[in-house]
Amino acid sequence: MLKVFLSIIFCLSIFTGSAQKNLVWPVLAMTNYDQDPVSGLFSPKFPSILSSKYEGQEVIISGYLIPLDVAANTYALSKNPFSACFFCGNAGPETVVELKFKEDPGRFATDKFVPITGELRLNRNGQGLFFTIINAQIEG
Repeated sequence: MLKVFLSIIFCLSIFTGSAQKNLVWPVLAMTNYDQDPVSGLFSPKFPSILSSKYEGQEVIISGYLIPLDVAANTYALSKNPFSACFFCGNAGPETVVELKFKEDPGRFATDKFVPITGELRLNRNGQGLFFTIINAQIEG
């Protein structure tokens, strides 16, 4: 069922006329990872669809905006709201995307659900979050 859903989403993203590709959380959830027992670092194994269809492309994804370090302009987009513990329980590193904003996003409420556009980068070196959106902008 998940494969059918992802296939439909993929086909819709190909045939839409928008400049951005719709990126959905189930596609990011296809990422597997190992954890080094000594360093504790995660080593992601990205699915081919992320590498071939989304990496380096302008994407749009919606989620909950989480300020990590406002002074350093460090934010994340999460599949889950912070108030529900955005990175615990069943949430893993595939449920959070680092955001590097094109311009200062200004002030907003934690857990604001927003669509974000920007270029998707995959972090293969095991340090930091698995996914980064550079030149991020809040849509709408």
